[in-house]
Amino acid sequence: MSMTREEIRDLCVKSLEEKMVGTKEKNVDNGNGFYRYFFTNFPDLRVYFKGAEKFTAEDVKKSERFDKQGQRILLACHLIANVYTNEEVFKAYVRETINRHRIYKMDPALWMAFWTVFTGYLGSTGSLTDQQKAAWMELGKEFNAECQEHLKNSNLPYVH
Repeated sequence: MSMTREEIRDLCVKSLEEKMVGTKEKNVDNGNGFYRYFFTNFPDLRVYFKGAEKFTAEDVKKSERFDKQGQRILLACHLIANVYTNEEVFKAYVRETINRHRIYKMDPALWMAFWTVFTGYLGSTGSLTDQQKAAWMELGKEFNAECQEHLKNSNLPYVH
C-alpha cells in the first residue's frame, strides 16, 4: 500500500501524541524512556554514549543527561514528522542532523537502524499501530537515503 507524504506525516504525527516533549515529568519521562528502551534492547550501541557505555536502564532513568538527550531525540522526531511534507526542509534537516553527528563517527548503517529502534520504542509503550509503523519506516527510508547521499557528498563513509 502506497501512502502520500501527507498520509505519512499525519500517521507519524499522530503516533507522537502520547510522546510529547516538554518540562512536565511525564514529558521528560517520554524521552528518557526512549533511552531506557534503547540501552536495554541495543546494548551494543552504548559505545556511542561516552561515559555511559555500561549504563543500565535504571542508570538512564536517574540521569539528567538522558532526560535532556531524550527531549532532543523526541523533538527531532516531532520536527522530522511535521516537516515531512516539505521535501526540501525535510532533506535540509536530515543534512543538518548528519553534520551535528559527524564527530561521533557513527556507522552509516545506523541512520536506517534508528527507525527500527524508534518504532520499537513507540510499539513497546502501546503508542504505535501497524500503519503508523509503516509510515515511520517509509519516512525512515527517505531519511536514510538523504543521509547516505550527504555522507557520500561529504566524503564520509556511507552505505552504498
